[in-house]
Amino acid sequence: MDVNENKGVWLIDPVHTKIRFETKYLMITSVSGWFTQFEGTVTTPTNDFNNSDIRLTVYTASLYTGNQERDNHLRSPDFFNTKQFPTLTFRSTVIKVADKKVNVIGDLRIKNITETIRFDAAFIGCVRDPIGNLKAGFEISLTLNRKDFDISWNQFFDKAGVLVSDEVKIFCDVQLLKAS
Repeated sequence: MDVNENKGVWLIDPVHTKIRFETKYLMITSVSGWFTQFEGTVTTPTNDFNNSDIRLTVYTASLYTGNQERDNHLRSPDFFNTKQFPTLTFRSTVIKVADKKVNVIGDLRIKNITETIRFDAAFIGCVRDPIGNLKAGFEISLTLNRKDFDISWNQFFDKAGVLVSDEVKIFCDVQLLKAS
């Protein structure tokens, strides 16, 4: 592969990318969900994704947990308030690559609140798909506190218990498609 082949603009492939979230329910089991609609780009001036620029938009109404009642509650003002805040966005500010580890710092905006977050991504590699498109793969996991983004609804029960954990784990399997 030409060392300059990775330079340029990459599109987040929504067909082969998954953005999943997970939190504890009743503090004893995990509940998972996915965002099914999103778009984004990674623009890189180097062949190893160092100093790249990531821009991601996730459409909050596209969340899916497998339970319509729960999905509607998560879309309500108690949580994402998808009518008032139809998107959440991420924009990187610093990206440093060391071997297959990518350290990312950037601004995450949810419900009109922007927080700087840091996470590591694992670079899985680059390959050509069966029709010749250049693809790159990454795996990401991070943990956020939902209260940092004014997602604070909860119910208390049994004197000390809460219905939903403040901690939310995010898992992303990202496949990029090199733009031609």
